[in-house]
Amino acid sequence: MSTASNRIHDAIRESLHEALPQIGDIDFDAALTSDIGLDSVQIMDLVMEIEDRLDISIPIEVLAEVKTLNQLAGKLDPIAVGTPR
Repeated sequence: MSTASNRIHDAIRESLHEALPQIGDIDFDAALTSDIGLDSVQIMDLVMEIEDRLDISIPIEVLAEVKTLNQLAGKLDPIAVGTPR
């Protein structure tokens, strides 16, 4: 895993722990809604936390395209290596 990918995964992990402090080990292949149990407001909070941690802006279209944390991380990789917002 590249440095950018590690940074993204760390930001997702830390942000998810912020949104759901009771969550234990995180399965990055878990579905955001059905497996992890995030509702739409929690997903938006998670995204805003990730944006702050990575100093990026995540396009809203990205959320419509992802179902798992790994898919989210994959979509963020090209954004995070680009120019910060």
